[in-house]
Amino acid sequence: MSDTLVDLTSLQEAKPSNRQADENDDSSRLVSLAALKFTSDTIDSAKELTTEGISLEQRSNYIRHISEFTGSEVFEFSTCNRVLYVGFGIEPEVLGNKISNFNGAEEIPFELFEGTDAWRQLVKICSGLDSFMMGELQVMSQFRKAVNFHREQELISHYNSAFFEHVIAANRSIRKQLGFTQTTESMLSLATAALEGLLSQRGEMKAAVLGFGEMGAKAVEALLEAGQRNIVVVSRDPAQSEKRHPELARACTIISHETWMSAPQDLDLVISTLRNAEATYHADHPLPHTGPATLMDFSWPPSIHVSGTSENQTLLGMEHWIKMSHNLGKEWDYETTLAQSESIINDVQERFTESLTNKTKGQFRALIYGTMERMATTWETSPHASDADVPQLRAFAREIATWICHQSAAFHLSELSEFVANTPRTLSSAIIAHVDHEVKRSVLVLNERSMAAGGTS
Repeated sequence: MSDTLVDLTSLQEAKPSNRQADENDDSSRLVSLAALKFTSDTIDSAKELTTEGISLEQRSNYIRHISEFTGSEVFEFSTCNRVLYVGFGIEPEVLGNKISNFNGAEEIPFELFEGTDAWRQLVKICSGLDSFMMGELQVMSQFRKAVNFHREQELISHYNSAFFEHVIAANRSIRKQLGFTQTTESMLSLATAALEGLLSQRGEMKAAVLGFGEMGAKAVEALLEAGQRNIVVVSRDPAQSEKRHPELARACTIISHETWMSAPQDLDLVISTLRNAEATYHADHPLPHTGPATLMDFSWPPSIHVSGTSENQTLLGMEHWIKMSHNLGKEWDYETTLAQSESIINDVQERFTESLTNKTKGQFRALIYGTMERMATTWETSPHASDADVPQLRAFAREIATWICHQSAAFHLSELSEFVANTPRTLSSAIIAHVDHEVKRSVLVLNERSMAAGGTS
């Protein structure tokens, strides 16, 4: 037995078990994310999936049934411009397909992420890096409420909910380093303030609202409340839009995009709330002639690119609203901020991985010291121990534990025996022999565990 090679490194480096997936940076392929942002191409699918507007009981039942259908714990999160699902113990492709099948839909065009990529994407979303108002706290607040809801409804285990706590912790660090230390103004409050300011200067105006979803309807409401009556709504489906908001529809004129493009008119104000994966209006597809109009783009991603505007059109787009939301008196470098955020996320991830390593090693040390401490209590009552031996045995056990923890590679039991035998303590030969035997037997048990975790013998 003394020549047995012992390798405990797998216990020192072991990744958490499936039930501890929340503490693993890549979750051993256990964490998957299926995300869907609202665009003109995905809006129909999104309407079928979103839980906004339904009761808490309905939402709880929906998530519970999805978890049963997928055979995994599922976290669901809906906002005004996205729906996402996080699945534990399931591959992302399977998660996306199962959700599509559960909702009786054709394959939903989810963006799929796995492991660390899923974590990074959630961090970006919660930090406001993936939303219209960069750095906004609204998404983070909604996310925290969603996590609490899943906990209260017992839809997600303690182990898996801790995964989201790490997302939240990373968000705090990123927001602080990027200077997102204050709540930014919401898009709606900015829009309302901007409209009020413009209308107070210009009086009655000719206005067009592009899109008649929730944001478009709010824009029409704001115009009507400001006394504006010359309002045109440009919709992909005018008939459907009239049914969606009948009272507002009666107060304005609804036309199709084709009519809008073919019969341009002089306007004072254009408000865009279109949902598209890419800009609807750009150099190859410019906005129609509007005269000297102010263009307020409240779409995310932006629906109007500056290349699609003319000289007499003033575009208040993404950069303008981000700057306004933070009350910044400086130019906002969007691309640089995104690049900086990637670097910060990398640092946060690296620190987290390092803390996991230290935590695992700490758990290993606790295991070894705890094992030796328990053994020392039995040595004290052993017939092999003399009265002079007993006061030294617990300290001796800690010294043995320290030696084991300092072995960064495999070692032979003979090396451990040599350390025990050569102790400078004045212990009897009988207790030393007993300790040697007991320690080696315990270490062999740990070696079996290490082998099962991926070590070698």
